Amino acid sequence: MFNRLLGLLANPAQGSKTPSQALATALLLTELARSDFEVAEVEQQRIRELLTARFGLDAGALEALLDEARRSGANAVSLHDYVQVLNQSLDADGKRELIGMLWQVAYADGRVDKYEEHLLRRLADLLYIPMPDYIRAKLEAAGETPPA
Repeated sequence: MFNRLLGLLANPAQGSKTPSQALATALLLTELARSDFEVAEVEQQRIRELLTARFGLDAGALEALLDEARRSGANAVSLHDYVQVLNQSLDADGKRELIGMLWQVAYADGRVDKYEEHLLRRLADLLYIPMPDYIRAKLEAAGETPPA
């Protein structure tokens, strides 16, 4: 074990694996759902629906992805690696879709907690999502008509 630790310190890239876009997305969605310290079943169901639609996953692949996202989230020191993957792999339309997905999870239980909104704002900044796109996604998830 000590030799493995020394090896990781000498070559940290060996110990880290770049997460996939699907894992990064699933991790952000699950972290958002638990940011208010209670994960409602309706939020979990919405996450499943969004990931299935976005990545075309079957039931087995979806559950494996969610399990990996939960494990990764529990062990993550920060969201940096996951946000970085999304910044590198998503264009502006992809980021708009992602922030919309996040808002849909936040609104799934009928209310947006202050911790959920705080995390959403931080993620929008880290993903370089313009404020008009952030507000539009929020209004759409809330069922309101955004201004033209």
